[in-house]
Amino acid sequence: MKNFTVALLGLAVLFTSAAYAEGLSLGASLGYVNVEDSDPGFDFEATDTGYKLFASYEFSNHLGIEGGYIDFGKPEDQFLGSFGQIDASGWNLYGVGNLPLSGGVDLFAKAGIVSWDADSIIDGILVDTADGNDLALGFGARWNIGEAFGLRAEADWFDIDEADSIWMASVGFELRF
Repeated sequence: MKNFTVALLGLAVLFTSAAYAEGLSLGASLGYVNVEDSDPGFDFEATDTGYKLFASYEFSNHLGIEGGYIDFGKPEDQFLGSFGQIDASGWNLYGVGNLPLSGGVDLFAKAGIVSWDADSIIDGILVDTADGNDLALGFGARWNIGEAFGLRAEADWFDIDEADSIWMASVGFELRF
C-alpha cells in the first residue's frame, strides 16, 4: 500500500505542475454503492450513498489518466439478529480511454487499481479490518458544457477479493483547466 500511496503523491505533483496544461480536470461525484458478500453463515447485501473526488489528465482526445479518493459510504445489513456495517474507502488510479461524440458528449472506459481499507462493524463494535489492492473498472458518459465544465454519469466495479460484488453508480461534475 505504501508504493500505491507514493505513486498517488507522484501523480499529485504531476497534476500540480501541469495545472496550466490543456487536459487537466478536477471533479466530484455522488452515487449509489452496492456491497454483497455471502459466506457460510454470513450473508451481507446492502447499499448506501458514496462519493468520489478525482483529478484527471487527458494526453489526447482519446487517452488519459485519472486518480482519486472514493468513499463507499457505510452500507448496513441485518443478519443473525445483529446489524452489520462496512465502512470502506480507497484511492484509485485508472488509465482512461475516451471516445468523443457529437454535441459535446464523450464516452469513456477506464481500468486500473483501487487501494482500499475497510472496517467491519457489528452492533457498533469493530470486529475486523482489511485492506488490499484490487482491480477497478468503469465506464460512463460526459456532457461537456462549454470549455471548462462538464457533467458525467458513470459506473465503477471493484474486484475486491473479500467481497462477492462491489459497484458504484454515480453522477457528478468536472472542472477543466
